[in-house]
Amino acid sequence: MSSDSDTPPSPPRETAPDRPPQTRATPAAPRPSRRPYRHSRPVFDRPVRIHSEYARRLVSQRQFRPTMTALYGIDVILRIVATDAEADQFETVITQRLEELSGAILAERERWQLELERHDLLKVQPRYTHPIDLKVQIASPHIGAYTQLILELDQVMIAIDTLWLSGLLSSKARTEIEIDWRNRLGRAAQSFIELHRYAHAEAERRGQGEAVDRAAREVLTGLEETDDADAETDEAEERERD
Repeated sequence: MSSDSDTPPSPPRETAPDRPPQTRATPAAPRPSRRPYRHSRPVFDRPVRIHSEYARRLVSQRQFRPTMTALYGIDVILRIVATDAEADQFETVITQRLEELSGAILAERERWQLELERHDLLKVQPRYTHPIDLKVQIASPHIGAYTQLILELDQVMIAIDTLWLSGLLSSKARTEIEIDWRNRLGRAAQSFIELHRYAHAEAERRGQGEAVDRAAREVLTGLEETDDADAETDEAEERERD
């Protein structure tokens, strides 16, 4: 019988070489996106109250904001893409239109003020049931001038309404005068919007459309008025057209 000492030793087992511990690759942290540069532009915050119906329609979101954007674009953005001569030409056209309207409205206001004085009504003013309050951000001189036109027109409307409520002006004459003036300012606003569209098309043609759009987003014109008020204004205009 063989003893344990006679048993040949077993060969040593081969051991696998040590492997470094496997680690999961962690994705690189996303780089923070660079925010687009925003210019620090001067702005006047001007609180405004509009009383009369037809002046109120001029500051509805549907008409007022596009007009403000157009005036801002022509005053400021056009300098990005146009030559000085081209920009000056646009600015001259708008300035002349605003000055003509301003002179006409001031003459109209003086005319009705004399009527109020003649009937001893200078200290009389109606209460309006639904005036609106706005905060207009004056980002260019032309925006300030157009806002002032609407305020002057509102005063003309107040004088006309005072005479009408006092029985000194017929309903037909009152309506015709107020609609005529509302339309005159509305046509001017539309002409500014058309000029801005032309300038924007030129910017696109010259490869500057992105720069213009970026600057346009910085327009700081706002209205502190609800959408319901704009809906009411739109419905009133639809009824008037019918």
